[in-house]
Amino acid sequence: MSLTIHLNFTPGGGAFYAVLYLLLVLGFAVLVWYLSGRKKRRIRKILQDETPLSAEEFEENWMIRTGREAGEGYKYHVFPGCYVILFYDVKPEVEDDFDRYHDVYVGQSLNVTERVHHHFTGYGRGDVYADLKAGRFVYVKLIPCDREGLNDLEKALIEEYDATGSYNATVGGGTDWEAKDDREAPQSAKHRGRWRT
Repeated sequence: MSLTIHLNFTPGGGAFYAVLYLLLVLGFAVLVWYLSGRKKRRIRKILQDETPLSAEEFEENWMIRTGREAGEGYKYHVFPGCYVILFYDVKPEVEDDFDRYHDVYVGQSLNVTERVHHHFTGYGRGDVYADLKAGRFVYVKLIPCDREGLNDLEKALIEEYDATGSYNATVGGGTDWEAKDDREAPQSAKHRGRWRT
């Protein structure tokens, strides 16, 4: 006794539509996979371009006085963006060492340099300041971003660094910038919107 199955692959047959449906679902899955990988590759490229800056160097260059006027330093570079604060138990000596962080904190701000300064001076996240005062080696990466892309970039960075396993309590991206004060901080031309959604 043999079992024979005849499939009708003509455009009017049921098997034709089943195969067509399967191909569409498969194509959609491949597209989603490709687009999510492309976003991760963009983030990795941005992070490779940003060399971490030590907390000490950041604070030393917070405000540089030139003569009688202040005008240089991070204080005067106002731009929206995200930041990644990295904590090390051993001081990173070479480029590859920066991937060996022990803890991490990711955040966002319309004035990213001022926000990082607050963290480093005790007016931000308590864990950051406590680790800095305890003598851990602390570095920061600043990633400029348009206001509209802040939430997406923060979420992507938290995922990339697995920051919810460290100092970030949430997956990020929850800031409603429309509900916040609508004043736009003037942007430094050097750092204007390198991340776009």
